[in-house]
Amino acid sequence: MLIEFLILLPILANLLLIYQTLKEIELRKISGNFMGFASVIIPIKGLDVNLEDNVLSLLNQDYPAYEVIYVVDSYEDICVPILRKYNVKIIKTEDVCSLCSGKIRAQLTGLKYAKGEIIVFGDSDTWYPKYWLRELVKPLSNFVATTVFSWPKPYKLTLKNFIRAGFWTFGFESQAVGGTFLWGGSMAFRRDFFDDYVISELSKNWCDDCTLTRIAKERGKIGFVINAMPLNIFDENDLINWSKRQMITVYLYSRRGFYAFILIAIFMLFFLILSFFSLVFITPLITWIIKNIIRGFKTGYAIIPSLASVVAIFYTLLLTPFTLKQKYIIWRGNKYKV
Repeated sequence: MLIEFLILLPILANLLLIYQTLKEIELRKISGNFMGFASVIIPIKGLDVNLEDNVLSLLNQDYPAYEVIYVVDSYEDICVPILRKYNVKIIKTEDVCSLCSGKIRAQLTGLKYAKGEIIVFGDSDTWYPKYWLRELVKPLSNFVATTVFSWPKPYKLTLKNFIRAGFWTFGFESQAVGGTFLWGGSMAFRRDFFDDYVISELSKNWCDDCTLTRIAKERGKIGFVINAMPLNIFDENDLINWSKRQMITVYLYSRRGFYAFILIAIFMLFFLILSFFSLVFITPLITWIIKNIIRGFKTGYAIIPSLASVVAIFYTLLLTPFTLKQKYIIWRGNKYKV
């Protein structure tokens, strides 16, 4: 009886992973007909490894009418000479809030000068396919806000970058088990979303996507537009602290998703150990990899993050007890109490 039960577990796990894959494929049907002049606001600090290509990707969108606004802390920032080579607006962050994070301060400053009837927030370390803005904006006819998580693409292949690439894919798992949330690197709103209440709430928080997710869910539904998926380009030097910050954010604002992932990780570890006795137990890990390959195939860079996602499961499980003891996080050079 025990052996039959153990064999049933990987079968059930495979079925659940297949179900998740099918649900993600269904997300490709999300669309709409919303259009209008869009303001794409990008907070930036320092020099991202792929900055010029990322800027060009924003300027080469097939969307008919939009502007790109980069918000810097100082015109002396090392990124400014590069930005000035291109047809983008460069705005210095203003003191629009005292309790908020530097990123929110930059977003609110950009919002102040944005001309668009559609507000889109992005990240400077992200490369956007030409259809990104179009696909992200159109479903606003059906949702209060739209978003999509990015797919990882390390600037060069190192051990730290390999693990981060696998870790990054967990953003999709959080969407699946914790409910849709807004990712700060790719989210769109109608301009009238940003009323006095929203600006007031942002002005006293450090987490932009967490705050906006809460308010958006109070007002309606968030559309997860997987067709708009961009690439996160990175070269990680501080993997552990970066990982802890991501985990703390999910733990604080998507507790159900965090616990669900830990449960999944424990089962995967269980299957890995039992696979030494029977190969049937390795099949959920193989299905997990296939799921990720299907998810990222459109980006042209699916294999490495998908393989790395298995390694990252156990890395995350090992890091969890140390992470939950954290009282502060370091983000963009500033320290925030969690």
